Amino acid sequence: MKQTTLIKSAVLAGTALLAGFASAGDDPVPAAPSSDLEVNIGVGYTSEYIFRSINFADDLFTAGIGVSGSGSLLGIGDLNISAGLELLTGSISNPSVGDTAGGGSAGAHEMRINMEASKSLGSFDLAVGVTNYSYFGAAAANPDVLEPYVRLSTELAGLDVGIAVHDQDWFPTLDNYIEITAGRSVDLGGLDLCVHGVIGTWNEFDDTYYGVTVGLPISASDNITVTPHASAILGDTFFGDDEFTVGVNIGFGL
Repeated sequence: MKQTTLIKSAVLAGTALLAGFASAGDDPVPAAPSSDLEVNIGVGYTSEYIFRSINFADDLFTAGIGVSGSGSLLGIGDLNISAGLELLTGSISNPSVGDTAGGGSAGAHEMRINMEASKSLGSFDLAVGVTNYSYFGAAAANPDVLEPYVRLSTELAGLDVGIAVHDQDWFPTLDNYIEITAGRSVDLGGLDLCVHGVIGTWNEFDDTYYGVTVGLPISASDNITVTPHASAILGDTFFGDDEFTVGVNIGFGL
C-alpha cells in the first residue's frame, strides 16, 4: 500500500470503524408519512479501530442510534429510508497516524451522520446515500468530510451480495473507493451465525484488501441483542500488516 498517498486518507477519513451507521448530509426530499418505523440504539467495543484496512487505534468504543422506515415519493414510488448517527472514540496507538491526525497518543474522536434511500428494482436493490464525518477532541483539526455513495445489492447463490462506490474526490490523489460485500446467516440450531465478507479497493484495484467478520447475535430479551464478533483484514492493508479484532455490540430495539 502506498503509505504516503493513504496518509491523506487517514487525515480526512479520521478514526472510523469498518462498519457502522451510515451518514447524512442535506435534508431529504419530503416523502409521504413513513410506515413500519424502527428505531435502534447500539453500543459496542472492538479491540482495534480499523477503517478500510487502516488501523487507527486500540480500544474502539461506539454508540449510535438509527431510524428506518418506508414511504412513497411522488414520481419514484415506494422507498426505504434510513438515517443514523454514530459516535466513535479510541486511543491512537500508531504514532504516524496520531501525528498526522494531530492527536498524538491522546486519542481520536469522530461523529458520523448518515442518510440513505433505497428502492427495489426487481431482483436488485438500489441505494443512494451520503455520510458526513466530523471530528472533535484530539482530532478536531481535521475538516469535515461529506462522502456520497451508491450501492447495488441482490441475492446470489444464497448470499446477500452488494457493490458500492464511494465518492472520494476529496482525496485528490485517490480514485473512488469501491467495496464488494457478501454475507449470509447460518442456522446453528437456535442461534444464527452471521458471516460477512468484504473486498475494498482504491486506485482501480491496485490497492486491495480482503476482510471477513463473524458475529453471533444472542437475544438477551425481546428488545436486546448481544453480538460478540471477530474480524480479520488481509491483503494490501495500509500498514502492510494483517489485522485481527474481537469485540461485542449491544443493540436495543425500540
